[in-house]
Amino acid sequence: MQTDLETTLAETRSASSQWLALVQGLSPAQANWRPAPDRWSIVQCMDHLNITTGLLIAPLNAAVTTARSRGVLASGPFRYGFIARWFLKSLAPRGSKPIPVPQRYRPSSSQLELATVVSRFQEVQQSFIAVAESADGLDLARIRISSPALKLLRLPLGIWLLSTASHMLRHLYQAQGVRSHEQFPVNEMPVH
Repeated sequence: MQTDLETTLAETRSASSQWLALVQGLSPAQANWRPAPDRWSIVQCMDHLNITTGLLIAPLNAAVTTARSRGVLASGPFRYGFIARWFLKSLAPRGSKPIPVPQRYRPSSSQLELATVVSRFQEVQQSFIAVAESADGLDLARIRISSPALKLLRLPLGIWLLSTASHMLRHLYQAQGVRSHEQFPVNEMPVH
């Protein structure tokens, strides 16, 4: 398997497991608690991932199917241009600055039902893993896909895969920060 895909799959599987462990047993109040009015709750972070990754699944699948039918194959390693590398770096889990979130990608500002969001998260992650696995053998640098939020932004398939995994880790760390916040409601009774 290509290195970029191995990285994507390892990070995605690890982050998915950590996400599920993080939300295990949270009460509705804990899941929806926000450290400030302009900051997201744990469940909003997860909902954001459901939205962003969910909107990518269909374009990724279409690109993989088309590329495979056209024989756009390569074994890598792959080199990506400046904009693609900048995009990947901007979604790095740690050390990158916050970036504006397009309206289409924003989570609900109302109370979210954790069980519903978790169920959707598991579905989206399984779909993402399946499409990443199906890309093995393709030229991850030549296949380009438009952003669901900004059609002019066309990035290589490999960057979309790597950045999606990185983005999930970024928001995992954000959610862990919410859970470890000094004012996080720890006296809530856990839900089993």
